[in-house]
Amino acid sequence: MLQALRSTVGSWVVKILFALLILSFAVWGIGDIFRGRTDTTVAEVGDVKISTQELDNAFRQELNRLRQMLGGQIDAEQARQLGLVDQTLEQLVQRTLLSQAADEAGLRVSDQLVLNELREEPAFRNQLGQFDPDQFRRVLAANQLTEEGYVQILRAEIKRTQLVGAVAAGAQAPAPLVEDLFRRQAERRVAETILVPNAAMGNVGAPDDAALSAFHQEKAVRFTAPEFRKLTVALLTADDVAGEIAVSEEDLRAAYDARAAEFQTPERRTVDQVLVQDEETARTIETSLGQGQTLETAAASGGAEVLTLNGLAREDLLGELAEPVFALQEGEVSAPIQSPLGWHVMRVKDVEPGSVQTFEQVRDALLAELKRDRAVDQVYELANKVEDELAGGASIEDTAQRLGLRVTQVEAIDATGRRPDGGAVEGLPGAQQIAQTAFALQQGATGNLTEIQGGDYFVTRVDAVTPAALRPLDAIRDEVVAAWQAEQRSKLAAQRAEEMAERLRAGTPAAEAASLVPGAVEGVTPPLTRAGRESGGLPPASVQQLFEMSQGEVAVTPTQDGQLVIRLRDIQQADPAASEPQVAQLRQGVQQAVAGDLLAQFTDALRQSRAVSIHQSTVDSLFQRN
Repeated sequence: MLQALRSTVGSWVVKILFALLILSFAVWGIGDIFRGRTDTTVAEVGDVKISTQELDNAFRQELNRLRQMLGGQIDAEQARQLGLVDQTLEQLVQRTLLSQAADEAGLRVSDQLVLNELREEPAFRNQLGQFDPDQFRRVLAANQLTEEGYVQILRAEIKRTQLVGAVAAGAQAPAPLVEDLFRRQAERRVAETILVPNAAMGNVGAPDDAALSAFHQEKAVRFTAPEFRKLTVALLTADDVAGEIAVSEEDLRAAYDARAAEFQTPERRTVDQVLVQDEETARTIETSLGQGQTLETAAASGGAEVLTLNGLAREDLLGELAEPVFALQEGEVSAPIQSPLGWHVMRVKDVEPGSVQTFEQVRDALLAELKRDRAVDQVYELANKVEDELAGGASIEDTAQRLGLRVTQVEAIDATGRRPDGGAVEGLPGAQQIAQTAFALQQGATGNLTEIQGGDYFVTRVDAVTPAALRPLDAIRDEVVAAWQAEQRSKLAAQRAEEMAERLRAGTPAAEAASLVPGAVEGVTPPLTRAGRESGGLPPASVQQLFEMSQGEVAVTPTQDGQLVIRLRDIQQADPAASEPQVAQLRQGVQQAVAGDLLAQFTDALRQSRAVSIHQSTVDSLFQRN
């Protein structure tokens, strides 16, 4: 049984779980190993308690990953609103359930299996692709882990993956289901088409005043101007504050010295390396070099090969290699050097000198950064004072004058943050957010101080409201006439398209039917599939409709600029027996979907069989500050 479970370690499910393990082993399950248990509990799974510290650490880890995916454009509060807290807690609960089930099943993990998995982890390998004990210890130290602690985490993770692998191993993709899915996905259809452009309908004349007035009223929503609001906005921005901040030369020099590493580009070397396991072979290679042989020839004679390591800085090399390699001149070869990996003979192939940006070169950029950093701190302090002023009944203008805020008058802005002419409101950062806040206020009301993405703040007051109103016909007569004419052309195009459709249903060739309307375009689509990228020029809705039609059936669908007449000409059935590679790929996808369903049902059954309780009030209080 155990051996069968172990054999599942190579499955796709297990590989995914191990990838997640390495990305997050610094978070999951560490609370009990490295920290004292707290009295605060966010969830209980049987007799196992999940602490606030575990949830907080796990949430921050997931938030960092989300920021990497989205380019940093998300903060903790937005992530919480997206449900990341609940999702993270659910992951912790599921991991605990799987651990308990693995223990109850009597699963055991041998030391050798743990060692094998540890040695296979890419994060612990050097540039040669070999397990590096020093790299292993560095990664653990960076994540505040001990070797014993990591082994415990890895052992528990292997047990969980063995259990999950055993459940997923039962997933099968029924052949009839796969074949039916393939026939549906791979079926191709060809259609005859006639496009009747609205523009081909020519001159439709102009409406009289009565018709135009009726059309104006009938399409009132189309010709109604949105509600606009006049605002007074006080802005508290880091850029405004930064302009008034003075930074001394001493502070600039101190910042430059403290961040000296940022302004240095280390020397890098491209190195040819021969690695052998015994000193005797290394000395033989050294002797051959002394006799005039090339490094490649000498290495080959010793049964080794030359590997090139590109662009290495001093810290990229093992400690035993760094000093000897960086003491060599370009083209020189080292004596044999011993390391935990074996014996090395190194040749410096290329040297890329390091460089240092002088204080004068980075002074302006450094000054701007220091001003910005200090401005952010001052903005935070000023924000508290602004809130106190507003809470005390002070107006926006008085508060701005006392605390140095920038006041902007916005004559008219709609709910999307645009001017009446559709342009952007100049000098108003976060215009859309400001508009959303303003449109939630009554006329004359002042909102709360609100943070804009990026650390700036605003407070706004609604000075006047211009309700949404139908624009006068006289002011937009040309626009209304053009809209009326466009609608008439669309109606005529629909009539012509229906006439063509009737002819096609009667058996008229598509080219003959199209010739009845000047400007109509006749064509034939390439073979189309339901979800293929090729659409033959048909709108997505028309492609979907095509696969709902019978052989020879005719349909008319509107397009953005006209009407499209479609006749299904050919249905090309798919043969699973002739497409085994595609069927095999589909079978794998179905099997993975079935495995996912099995795992979901299994974890749900585990949850139902155990007492799982979520302390929601504790969770809420923990993340109120985020």
